[in-house]
Amino acid sequence: MSQNWGPVLATGGGLLFAGGTNDRLFRAFDAKSGQILWEIPMSSGVTGVPVSFEVDGKQFIAVQSGWGVDSARMQGRLNLLFPGRYPDVPQGGAVWVFALK
Repeated sequence: MSQNWGPVLATGGGLLFAGGTNDRLFRAFDAKSGQILWEIPMSSGVTGVPVSFEVDGKQFIAVQSGWGVDSARMQGRLNLLFPGRYPDVPQGGAVWVFALK
């Protein structure tokens, strides 16, 4: 795992959503306990801000997956200090949307 290069979204329903690590996982946490409720591998790292929105009474979480230049360069510098410790993350960009139950 790496440092967290991404932001966190907190919802009024007691959930936290975060990505930003080089393992490319986007996670949902219980805000009180910190327990991971679910995680999903993304096509790239998550450095975009997750957002919450509602359509017809259903809540959605959207997030952009795309390891950017800044995070890639900072991780490259860390690899100079700790060779091989932080794996490369594919570049690219996609918007992922998740429906909450």
